[in-house]
Amino acid sequence: MPINEAEGLWPTGPEVLITLEEAVQMAEEIAAPPAERWVARAISDKLIPNLYNARTYLEVGQLSSPEIRLGILHARIEAGELANSDPRYAPLYSKIRVLAEEAEIARRMG
Repeated sequence: MPINEAEGLWPTGPEVLITLEEAVQMAEEIAAPPAERWVARAISDKLIPNLYNARTYLEVGQLSSPEIRLGILHARIEAGELANSDPRYAPLYSKIRVLAEEAEIARRMG
């Protein structure tokens, strides 16, 4: 079994993009009917657009752009409010926290 170097284990821009897409997919599934209207609206009007804003900069490889951090931060705030209202939304919050951590690591490495 080959030994991986530590540097090879850190997330890269494309890997962060995959995590972001997974978070968007999770959010879309939560917002789909029969979701409560206010939940669907919070996700579709605030959370997903913030993730897409961050995605724009990830796609072009601008890993140090503050828009990535801010977009993920605003999405995390929305997900946190959802999780505080109902623990069913905690996995979405956790996914976005992981996304934030990966994006920060990729920015530092990158």
